[in-house]
Amino acid sequence: MENICNLDEYAENLAKNAKQATRGLRTLSAECRNAALNLVAQKLREQKSAILAANKQDLDASAGKISDAMMDRLTLNDARIEAMAKGAEEIAAFTDPLGRILEARELKNGIKISRVAVPLGAIFFIYESRPNVTIDGACLCFKSGNAVVLRGGKESLNSSKLLANIFRSALAESGINENAVQLVENPDHALVTKLLQMNNYLDLVIPRGGERLIRAVVDQSKIPVIKHFNGICHVYVDKSADIEKARNILINAKTQRTGVCNAMECVLFDRHLEKSVIADLVKTLQDKGVEFFGNAECISTLPSITDIGDESNYHHEYLALKASVKFVDGVEEACEHIEKNSSGHTEAIVAEDATALDYFAANVDSSSVMLNASTRFADGGEYGLGAEVGISTDKIHARGPMGVESLCTYKWILRGNGQVRG
Repeated sequence: MENICNLDEYAENLAKNAKQATRGLRTLSAECRNAALNLVAQKLREQKSAILAANKQDLDASAGKISDAMMDRLTLNDARIEAMAKGAEEIAAFTDPLGRILEARELKNGIKISRVAVPLGAIFFIYESRPNVTIDGACLCFKSGNAVVLRGGKESLNSSKLLANIFRSALAESGINENAVQLVENPDHALVTKLLQMNNYLDLVIPRGGERLIRAVVDQSKIPVIKHFNGICHVYVDKSADIEKARNILINAKTQRTGVCNAMECVLFDRHLEKSVIADLVKTLQDKGVEFFGNAECISTLPSITDIGDESNYHHEYLALKASVKFVDGVEEACEHIEKNSSGHTEAIVAEDATALDYFAANVDSSSVMLNASTRFADGGEYGLGAEVGISTDKIHARGPMGVESLCTYKWILRGNGQVRG
């Protein structure tokens, strides 16, 4: 790699290298891309011990300095390494997203016009803590014909460096420009700022992390940004709900894995539910260690919960065994609360009433809406997209879990026979 201490030179070289790599990637066959991804999977399995050793360095250095949720995201183990390898193989097996004819027709003048899927180009992908995202992001960008500059959190630098080098070695052995995948190895935040100005080389920025990170990127970037804001996900339990369905969904949505963006952060109960039923559902989660925060109305029914304080605190992502609770007057008020407090990520309803289900599906404006299913299903792998570079809470270009097709754009191709415009 280039000199990583001269920030201006290093940033420009990273961006320029990525731009140059895009030219070869545009026309690289699907067979070559797939073979390289399968080689990445093989190398991940072969170098498992080295990956775990590098990750241990990161974990030891971060112990006591970051939250439990962040430590969980930072941790690699046998299962997560195997998941990375399987993810690379699954992405290799996907239908090629490039060259798809999105629409085609013949104009009155005889010109045949088509809209064809092509790569976005050079992508700057910023993420926090989770070193497995180094492989996920690289696989998805490469499969879709994009070069990527990866910037992980400083706490995962040892793990991410090794994983990026494994990917680059697979590219080199496959005769592909290894600069299709580059990792920012200098953790200086000033370097991120410099890269965000490189709109002459980089085509898109995808920040994946906390709200503060994403807002900083949006404020500083001269490059278009697809945002992955926080996951303030709701589960609404309607008066028509099957209570055992509700119980299982609440347990899974909140406790199956707490430090992720698709975990439930607020549960809304229909006021028409029996108070004893609400108390029983809350106790089920409390028995699993969940601490609840609610307003005065909730406390009057559930004295074991903590006062949430100002109503604005309902707009909060805990990423821990904590959740907000509120009573609402049916599905309409539930949707109003979600409209005001959601981050636009994922919301769920538990109901047997078809009218309530339809109303919720039509009126909730989030990237994923779950009807009688856990919020934890909001995931690229669960959607059949393989790994994901993030879950976009934007509405333009990509929304929800972003797989390979979300990393494509299109161009118009017109085939004529000498036509000129009059």
